[in-house]
Amino acid sequence: MPLYGPKWPLTKGNRDTYELYESVEEQISFYLKNLILTSPGENISDPSYGVGLRRYLFENNTEVIRPVIESHITNQIRKYLPYLALSEVLVGASDKEVDENTLNIRIIYSTPDDVITKIFDLDIKEKQSIGFY
Repeated sequence: MPLYGPKWPLTKGNRDTYELYESVEEQISFYLKNLILTSPGENISDPSYGVGLRRYLFENNTEVIRPVIESHITNQIRKYLPYLALSEVLVGASDKEVDENTLNIRIIYSTPDDVITKIFDLDIKEKQSIGFY
């Protein structure tokens, strides 16, 4: 079974120096989540890296703001994860009756060597911390 890059946060591994991702999907999911949640300027080696979802935290979750977020996510993926073939980026809200303060992000993609489409889902709730640790 092939192993991939080191998992974040770095932890001591059993088979290698660090614990490693065991699938491409798992590693790509981390890269997507990192790209979406990182604010521009936060990565000092590349200040334009990141969607900066936090900047939309106090915006109303409306039909007007969702395409702006979708466009920003699409542009960042094309620039920083060019090996992903994007099919669609969808930003929406959950059913109002269930939880009106949840932002749903769905990214449908494939990799060049794989014809199977993959789906990355991220749900951000009002009271949820959007950090990694």
